[in-house]
Amino acid sequence: MTAEPDYPDPVPAPEYSGPALLDAPGAEIAVMVSLNGHLDPIDGNFHWYGRVSAPEGTELPDPGRGQVFLTLPGGTPARGVLQEHDPWGNLRIVGIGTPPFPLEQAEIHLGRLCVRRGGR
Repeated sequence: MTAEPDYPDPVPAPEYSGPALLDAPGAEIAVMVSLNGHLDPIDGNFHWYGRVSAPEGTELPDPGRGQVFLTLPGGTPARGVLQEHDPWGNLRIVGIGTPPFPLEQAEIHLGRLCVRRGGR
């Protein structure tokens, strides 16, 4: 009988839900966001994504207007792209690289190699 492999405990995906500032061409809007992300093992980059909603009566910019910046309270701006409206009038936002929300530092073990990723 062979022993079961010793897999590490899964690490929860980083996420953030709360207020943010959306800086789009010609508009700066206080919004609410729900964000998540993951490290892509193929390209080695962090991919973050989520939904942006605005207060009632505030119009969100049209998707496809080029890059935007999303800033969380006390954070630094993160570059992203608005992709599409959902049926409820929210926008999908995506970005590659450092996300607007903080990341926990993690160790990734690849055989004998140990890589430290994340953290600010």
